[in-house]
Amino acid sequence: MIPSRHSRFRSWLLLGAFLLLAIPSVVAAQAPSQADSVKVSLWPEYDRSQVLVIYLVVLPATTDLPAQVRLLVPSGTPDLTAAAFRSASGELLNAPFTQADGELADVVEVEADGTEVQIEFYLPLEVTGDLRRFSYVWPGGLATEDFVYEVQQPLGAEGMQVDPDATSRRTDDLGLTYHLIALGPLTADEQPEVTFNYNNSSSLLSADAVAPSGGLAAPAPAAGLRVDIRGLLPWIFLIAGVGLIAAGVVYFLRTRADDRPARPRHRTSRAQALNEGRVDASPVFCHNCGAQATASDRFCRQCGTALRV
Repeated sequence: MIPSRHSRFRSWLLLGAFLLLAIPSVVAAQAPSQADSVKVSLWPEYDRSQVLVIYLVVLPATTDLPAQVRLLVPSGTPDLTAAAFRSASGELLNAPFTQADGELADVVEVEADGTEVQIEFYLPLEVTGDLRRFSYVWPGGLATEDFVYEVQQPLGAEGMQVDPDATSRRTDDLGLTYHLIALGPLTADEQPEVTFNYNNSSSLLSADAVAPSGGLAAPAPAAGLRVDIRGLLPWIFLIAGVGLIAAGVVYFLRTRADDRPARPRHRTSRAQALNEGRVDASPVFCHNCGAQATASDRFCRQCGTALRV
């Protein structure tokens, strides 16, 4: 049984709508909700008179790549200064990202082609004379097996206090001290807070006195143009869905035009007119040779000349 025009039209509309509705699920399927580890580094007065915040997120090795990694940052956070992923060769490469304002927290989505993702941004440091204060609350949104806060102590800082207390401390080759607070596994809903304060009578920044120690100030550029079909799936579904709906509408309008009744033809043959009694049935003679013709003839049977009707 051949499907009717209306059934085909409905089928195209339904398929187009399905493709459009499938776009959010395709995008969501690429967003990991679990990390192996998360480290949030807080570096006050490092290369600005603010606090440099660095997220280092390590995804499970089984994560499908490229991954659309969704991270939360405090509401009102300025634009990221860097976003990167670590390639299989160990290089930090720039990563495309979007940042959108939210009611409780801003949302950052990073497209990463590696399981190690890093972002950077700056937040203001409270300064009262020589006293510096800062507080940070992890906005949650990502479960992890291992969460760590890292607080870098600025050069020249005195009497630095960190709450909660550091579980360990280390000093790098450049003489910078780091206070580490290991909090272990976290669910996506947990939002641990860290605060610190110290005195600093100097305006010297740590980066002015030491060489850079591994931030993302100048990540290596991504090599070449990378095209991945999974990243294009939402666009493919969008174009296909809109195209099917448009094709269905055009097909429906054209077939409606084809169904309109044809205008009756007003020309009739002489024979038909004769049968209907609308033509004089008197003898007809050829004007060329004078031979008699019947009322239904169009050409002279004798010389072939077209008759004058």
